[in-house]
Amino acid sequence: MRRRRGIRKVFWLICSMLVVIGGCVPPERPARGRLIRVALLEGARSVAISSQSTLTIKDAASGKVLFRTENRKSVTVSGTSEGAAISGKPCGARELLVSSTSNSLSVNGKTYPGNLRILARNSGLLVVNLVNLGTYLKAVVPSEMLPTWPEEALKAQAVVSRSFVLHHAFRNDAEDYDITADKQVYNPEKRDPRTDRAVDSTDNIVLFYRGELLLPFFSTCCGGFTEYAANVWDTKDVFPSPVKCPFCRDAPDYRWQARMSLDEFQEKLRSAGVASARSVAVHSRSTSGERITALRIESDTGQSIIKINRFRLLMGPNVIRSGLFDIQVDGGYITFRGRGWGHGVGMCQRGAKVLAERGKSFKGILDHYFPGARTKKLSG
Repeated sequence: MRRRRGIRKVFWLICSMLVVIGGCVPPERPARGRLIRVALLEGARSVAISSQSTLTIKDAASGKVLFRTENRKSVTVSGTSEGAAISGKPCGARELLVSSTSNSLSVNGKTYPGNLRILARNSGLLVVNLVNLGTYLKAVVPSEMLPTWPEEALKAQAVVSRSFVLHHAFRNDAEDYDITADKQVYNPEKRDPRTDRAVDSTDNIVLFYRGELLLPFFSTCCGGFTEYAANVWDTKDVFPSPVKCPFCRDAPDYRWQARMSLDEFQEKLRSAGVASARSVAVHSRSTSGERITALRIESDTGQSIIKINRFRLLMGPNVIRSGLFDIQVDGGYITFRGRGWGHGVGMCQRGAKVLAERGKSFKGILDHYFPGARTKKLSG
């Protein structure tokens, strides 16, 4: 296995070098017509599956049909120490393939296109949706951006989301799935004709940066300027420089405020191992001088430095909406006043909307938020 991975890495390195000197674009995996593997559930004890048509469950290893129904009733698959069980009966298989004649399946009451791969692991289940790349994107784009927004903004989102998932597919090729359903919000029930057209009209177009397929991030509202990825996460990925973004300042989510009691604040910090926090202060800011990158917490046990992304997750990402904020302690309460919504890395969605309204094409939008990156059309 190590040798295979080593050969794969060498292959991608050679292809990347060829891109730099103008030779070729690395063959994409998955390409158009190929499958994205989306993890819907991991560690589930059981899952209820149904279909509006004939449903078939096979042993992935042998291809043997283990179960088939045409009565549209739900069937339960559960995990045991010996493998999977169907309707409570062990089937002797650790990996199942589930399909339907309508190419659509319901998982715990929610409908997904394509087929399922179910792996029994340590009495739990990993449920993976196998779905065409284009179909996946047609569920992601309207989940991440309102379909009523300008067409060029929707196209920009389609290119960013396509590049994002393909980057994960390359990276996770040897794993059991490419991406989780919440890495980019994947909700097939949100599908809309406008975002379908945005996906189709940008078919196979992705972003490259310095000869490599870019991992492009995006956030709801950057608050006036974007951010270095390394200031938010521990990452070694090569990423374009931040840019100023005056376009989102009139967005309804540009400014925010959060207020909580010191008791509630201390309770949330305890889950991070910080007991009896007495004070909080800015430890560091980004090179722009505004966005907080880390906070310093003083407690009975000493001093703790918490990176901003972890702090937001501890407090709640919809409570502390960004790293752009000021802190005020008043009596028994702490108040955060800030700008923007999200990590601020990459494309500002609110800014993309305004740029599209001002006549910018999707390529112009991408040029602004990813300076130095270029759009390329992968071979189909």
